Amino acid sequence: MKNLIAYRKTDLWKNILMFLFSLTFMIVWLPFIRSIFDGESYVWGTEYFGFWLRGEGVTPEFLFLIIQLVFYVGLFYSMYWVKNRNIFYSLLVVWWVNFFGNLLFDILKNGDTVFHGDTLNVHVSISAIVIPLSVIALFVIFMAIKSDMNAIEKHIEWKSKNSILLAIILGPLVVQAVLLATGEPHGVTDQIGVILALIQCFTIPFIYRPYQNSEVKSPVMN
Repeated sequence: MKNLIAYRKTDLWKNILMFLFSLTFMIVWLPFIRSIFDGESYVWGTEYFGFWLRGEGVTPEFLFLIIQLVFYVGLFYSMYWVKNRNIFYSLLVVWWVNFFGNLLFDILKNGDTVFHGDTLNVHVSISAIVIPLSVIALFVIFMAIKSDMNAIEKHIEWKSKNSILLAIILGPLVVQAVLLATGEPHGVTDQIGVILALIQCFTIPFIYRPYQNSEVKSPVMN
């Protein structure tokens, strides 16, 4: 990992983007790990541009989640670690269409829908969140690209801190596997496993963040 080089440092717009990425990453990460750890007892479903996908554990439809996960890994990585910045800009557009475009399509086609989270008993109106958030996301994308194009190229190496964060954030997957595989459906163990997964959604981006060494000012000699 030491040979990996980040070509941009963090800034306000990238930090906001990472937060938005985390929000949208939840609908991929949660069903992905639960399909593996819960198996057939976990049922997930989503409509993607008019095509209904539904899975119970690891089924052929699980390939959709794999593709989505690979996309997000590439998206996180491209923000700092890809020298050709056009790749990052293109993935930003794909991300917006993939998430917001899909939900807006569904709203236009079927009207407002409600997200149901059975384990934590969460019920949220989709349109009340998606419509304003999609506009905000477009603005943030525009500002992030503008800022990135004017930024000075950096050469920041992958630090041991990145590797440590990788171990800390993804290490609990072992515990989650036990909790979700052996616990009672929608019980306390399930809830703990889901909460850990949600925390991971908002902390995984920190693994990809470039960390610069603290600058130490040397005394000026006259």
